[in-house]
Parts: sequence; C-alpha cells; structure tokens
Amino acid sequence: MVLVLSGVAGGGSAFPADKSRMTEQQCLDAIRKLAKENDRVAVNRRAAEFLKNFPESSLVPDVRLILADVETSPDESIAKYRIVATKYKYYSKRDYARFRICETEYLQSRWQDLVADAREGLKLDPCAYADRFRFFLIIGLIHREEFDAAEKECRRLIDGNHDYQSMARSLLILSHIYRSTSGLSREYINAIRETALGYGDADAYPAALFLLGEFYEQKSMYDESYSAYTDLTLRYPGSPEAVEAAKRAKALMKHNPRRVFYLPGKKIVDNTESIAITPETDVPDKNGSSSYYSISVGPFSSVKNANRIKSLLKEFEFIKTVRLKKGYSLYVGKSPDEESAMKLKVRLAEEYGINGNLVRISGNGQRSYIYGE
Repeated sequence: MVLVLSGVAGGGSAFPADKSRMTEQQCLDAIRKLAKENDRVAVNRRAAEFLKNFPESSLVPDVRLILADVETSPDESIAKYRIVATKYKYYSKRDYARFRICETEYLQSRWQDLVADAREGLKLDPCAYADRFRFFLIIGLIHREEFDAAEKECRRLIDGNHDYQSMARSLLILSHIYRSTSGLSREYINAIRETALGYGDADAYPAALFLLGEFYEQKSMYDESYSAYTDLTLRYPGSPEAVEAAKRAKALMKHNPRRVFYLPGKKIVDNTESIAITPETDVPDKNGSSSYYSISVGPFSSVKNANRIKSLLKEFEFIKTVRLKKGYSLYVGKSPDEESAMKLKVRLAEEYGINGNLVRISGNGQRSYIYGE
C-alpha cells in the first residue's frame, strides 16, 4: 500500500513515477493536463520544477503561458502574460498573451493601459487578434475622450475589415463617437441608418433599433419611436435592449402612437442638424423665451478637464457644461446685461486667472442659441 501511494501523492498523478526520464514535451503535456483539471496548486509546483530542470527549453514560453492562464489575481496574470509577450520575441502565441492583457485591462477599466497595450498588439506580425486589438484601442480612446483618434481607428477598422459582424459593430461604435462629439447629429443618425438598413442579421442590430427609437423619441417623432421600440421587443425579446425598449414604448402610449414604417430614409438624415449642441441641462429658462449673458470658459478637450475647472468655480450659482462639436465649454454666470457680464469676466480673470469669452444665450424653451463664439 505504501508503494502505491508514493506514486500518486501530492497531486502528481499527471507525471510518471520516474520523473527523471520524462522529456520536456511530456512534462509540458502533464502541466497542461493539470491546468485542464483546474489544479492550480499542482500546476504551479510542476511548472516550477520544469523551469528549474529545463531553463533553456524552447517550451519555457508555453509553461509561462499556462502559469498566466491559471493565475486568479488580475495584476499577477497581467504581469505573467507580459513576460510572455515581451521576453520571447519569436514565440508564436505572443499575440494571445497580449490579447489576454488587453482583455483584463478592459474588464478593470484601465483605459490608459488598454490603449498602450492594444497599440503594442497591433504591432505584432503575424497577429490573429488584430481586429480585437483595434476594438480595444477604440474603446480605450473613447473612455479617455480622445474622440478624434477613436474615430480614425474606427474608420481604419471599417476600411480594412469585411467581416459582417465586425462591420456592424464598428458602425455602432462610430455612432457612439459621433453622439459624443456632435450630439444627435446628421453623422450620428447616418451611422445608425447604415447599421439598421445594411446589417439586419448582425448581433448589433437590436442595439441599432434601440438607438433609432431613442433618436426618434428625442425628436418627438413618437410614431416612429414607438414602432422601433415595439419591433425590437417583438423580434428580439431576449436581448438586453428589449427590457428598456418595452418601458420606453409603454411611456409613449400617452401620445397615442401608431405603428408606422420607421427605418430612416435619406430625408431624415438631410433634415438633421450637422451639430446638435447638447447642454448638461437646458441652458435657457424652461418657461418660454429668454435671453441672458454668460461667460464661456474653454473649450476643453474632455469633460474631465471641464469638470476640474468647474469644481474650482463651484461658488457661482449658475455654471453649466455644454458639449460642442470638438470638446466642451463651461458657461459661468447668468447676467441680464453686458455690463454685469463684463464685471464677471474681469472677476474670473483677476481671481482665477481665467480668460473667458462673453456670450449671449437665448432660447425658445426647446432650442438654445449661443452668440459670441
């Protein structure tokens, strides 16, 4: 009985009793078997033995990759994958290691690291994950609010990729970029239109229908909005968008909507503004026509930069963030005439070192008109 137990003790059943006679490949196969069985402790022990006994083996990168795959700590797994990706320049699975790094950084919302590692991944040749690296790069740039760079990369992805699903997903991401830079604009609805008309069988289609319904709802086109939401819930009842679409459709019932053809034609695109400035809240008063003067500060390249200045000016009762085509601006103060607005402009310069521009804002309760910039 003692002899039998000595051959299998300590999670070592994947190895022959006489380990000294095992080849490097046999050791690697045994480690892979342990990894498949999710025996992380045994994998780490046997891998350590392999690295000690065969330090110059061409299979070392494979063993290190397995160690990274079984690692449960995100930071440790990234560190182990990074060793494989950077140290072994001729290893065929470097692209996989870099992909797993990006995947983990994406899940952890480490956008700056994701952008850097996705770019490194795109440099690899050959690379089986090129499209995924570009998707990661675009997502990272969007979260860093580098929308111009994100749009450029998205265009590269569309121009160089003819995969049906990837094309639909790329157009949907492009629409998000347009919405972030120009609001519910002509470019935005055109990207949604291309997805809705050309990719009816794509995984991204339910999201396109939801965004289309939302666009119509914002434009008070309730029949079209209700039709898009309803079609989404009927055709894709199990999609994540269907639940919210059902709520939106129910809320629209107060407008007595009817089912109509809703897919956008060229007319809806042509009639949409090229830039739809979207303030954080309605800038003009909601109680009808109004006009006042304010000081415009900016523009800022990102909302994060705008909010940093906004926190410095928190003593002012009126301060709003407005999204422009390129970046963001802050509107400080709500003065009834130019004279009082100029006093505010001087105060901002003297107390905060901020050189703002005087603007006049008017509105009819639905649209904002900003003069002076």
